[in-house]
Amino acid sequence: MSTMVQAVRAYVESVEGAVTTEQIKRYINAEFPGQWKESTLQAHLYACVVNNPKAYVHHPYIEKFLYRNTDGTFELYSEQVHGPNEWAPDISGDEASDVSELVETSISLERDIEDHLVHHLETIEVGMELVGRQIKTDIGRIDILAIDSRGLRVIIEIKVGDAKDSAIGQIARYLGWYTKTEGNPARGILIASNFPEGVQYAAAAIPNLTLMSYRIHFSFETVKV
Repeated sequence: MSTMVQAVRAYVESVEGAVTTEQIKRYINAEFPGQWKESTLQAHLYACVVNNPKAYVHHPYIEKFLYRNTDGTFELYSEQVHGPNEWAPDISGDEASDVSELVETSISLERDIEDHLVHHLETIEVGMELVGRQIKTDIGRIDILAIDSRGLRVIIEIKVGDAKDSAIGQIARYLGWYTKTEGNPARGILIASNFPEGVQYAAAAIPNLTLMSYRIHFSFETVKV
């Protein structure tokens, strides 16, 4: 009996070029009906990606063989095509545990920022209202979907720490998807703590994309014991 890893790898190897999540899903459902839950496939499409640094922490023992493109499609990883694997951490023991804790902290912080914005969208822009959060699409999940005072949809993505080139590609993908499926253009807002110069250049090429930085303020009080 094939494992999920073997099944996904066999399909991607049999297809020329990149494949979408939906194509992989159709193949799995056709060839292995009822054998795995959809959530299991989604987990593997996260865990088997070579250029997903978090996968090495959360799923260290699952084979990494997929390369995820900026448009959300997958193909077999090739060092000749995609370059050397610079995403796998060269760590072990206590250091690996520290990295795991750091990743979990980042995920928690991103969730906290999202929670705050969901209830305080006016801090981004007056008149903005929530449509939904963690909106599932064919190409991924949108952190926050809102509507502005003019009636335009606003796609909001949140990144902890410095924004990377991949974040620009991700929100551009969502903007393109929304325009194609809804027939109307949408605005994009990318939120991070900092935007390196190269990322700013990339963002400048995308119409209707705004970059916003967040700041965290701490307060302390004595705990009575």
